[in-house]
Amino acid sequence: MVITVVILLLLAGMVFVLMTGILQSASTLQDNQYRGDQLTALYDYIKQKLTMMPARSTIASYARGDGEGLVQNGIIFGNTNLATAIDGKIQPNGLYQLRMTSFATSENGQQSQDARVTLTQSVTTDDPTLSWTTLIKDVKTLNWKFQDSALVQWDTAWTASAVPNLVEFDLQGGGDRLPTTMDFWVPKINPITVNIQSNSTSGGGTTGTRGNNPPRNRSIPGN
Repeated sequence: MVITVVILLLLAGMVFVLMTGILQSASTLQDNQYRGDQLTALYDYIKQKLTMMPARSTIASYARGDGEGLVQNGIIFGNTNLATAIDGKIQPNGLYQLRMTSFATSENGQQSQDARVTLTQSVTTDDPTLSWTTLIKDVKTLNWKFQDSALVQWDTAWTASAVPNLVEFDLQGGGDRLPTTMDFWVPKINPITVNIQSNSTSGGGTTGTRGNNPPRNRSIPGN
């Protein structure tokens, strides 16, 4: 009887160890899948934002104070009406939180403001009134790099008025062994001027006759 009980206990212990290993492997696989989905969604989000910027948009990197351990806390991109910031903020556990926020001048009815300047001031001073959306938590490292078509080397800061041709972003999660690198091509989008001739209605009910109104200039985005 004692031998039988010992054998049963050994079998139960082996089953417990086996099930624990299976559950841990399943949890690790699920976490890796979740992290992969997060990174894919982040790549698609940044790519869409950078490739769909309106005409006259700019990109600038910034550091908040000493950078909180980062060379650059993030980037601000957009034009005078709408600007977006992607920011790395230090957490109490020593890791970083990747987050984003936007500012539009039309929301406050202040069209004379430059949204990029206002957002830069708010972000670099860590304005508590800003509303942030969390993108990824518990990130170990965050790095931004920029490259112009005329230069070969990558720059860790970008303050030029022209947008860079390439933007590289890499981050390493708290549990990741290697960082994930994302490269984004930024198209050159400049406004083009199109002359539109105004038509007026002549006498006798006939329409479509060209009047004497001068052409109006309208700027539309174009490559």
